[in-house]
Amino acid sequence: MTAATGAPREPQAVHPEHAALQRELRSWFTNSAPALGYVVATQWYGYLSAPGGVVGTRLILTVEDPGEVARALDDARRRSGGTLTVWVDDRARCGRLDRALQDAGCRPIKSVSHLALVGELAARSGPPGLELHDVGPDGLEEWVVTKLKCFGDTEAMPPAEQIAAETAVRAPEMALATLQLARLEGVPVAALAYYAGTDQLVFNLGTRVPFRHRGIAQQLLARWAAAGRAQGCRSLMINADHLGRPEALYKKMGFVDEIYWYQRYGCDPDRVRSAD
Repeated sequence: MTAATGAPREPQAVHPEHAALQRELRSWFTNSAPALGYVVATQWYGYLSAPGGVVGTRLILTVEDPGEVARALDDARRRSGGTLTVWVDDRARCGRLDRALQDAGCRPIKSVSHLALVGELAARSGPPGLELHDVGPDGLEEWVVTKLKCFGDTEAMPPAEQIAAETAVRAPEMALATLQLARLEGVPVAALAYYAGTDQLVFNLGTRVPFRHRGIAQQLLARWAAAGRAQGCRSLMINADHLGRPEALYKKMGFVDEIYWYQRYGCDPDRVRSAD
């Protein structure tokens, strides 16, 4: 099995601030964000961080030589003291390092694209009566339950421990992010979350199974984009699993410029081969 680096892409529209957005978005992952409890340590082999509320450590691996991979992972594993996730955020580098990463016990999980809106957003109209409101701390649990149902493709109530774990991740994010809940006739039907500011990024968007295929998610994006442009935002971005159905939909809607991409690997500490 090899990492999904993706097929060659056709020429596409580019955001006028493409290069600046690339630098800005990557900096979100390679610089500390104290408000989120996110601390990044720069090592000779990349960026080692413990995202707020998340058990384990993330390594953005930047070495170019496959021969350095095992030694880098050994050091990162010692520093992490637990679960290690590896990102490689360059396609060419990923192609060079993939075999060495897999030989060292890291398995490719998925690749993720961050796409910027270029031009006007094309979206379906949602159902009449669709309401959207911001969520505060008091409404976080309801948002979490809705989000877990959306992403789990189930109407079953999530287990208490899963709700608690998700809440632990989302609570720190509220310092920089806006969480929104959509309702139809008072029933929560969809969840959206985005980082606010000059450059906005939707990082969670989901609709509960019984309410899908009615244009709800598209309408939430349309309202978010309209609000962002009214605020004078430089960019409006969204992330999605690369080559997945949501990514294809977002591209049809106008999110056509890829600003950031990474391949994610999960590293089993019991299988990682030592460099020694």
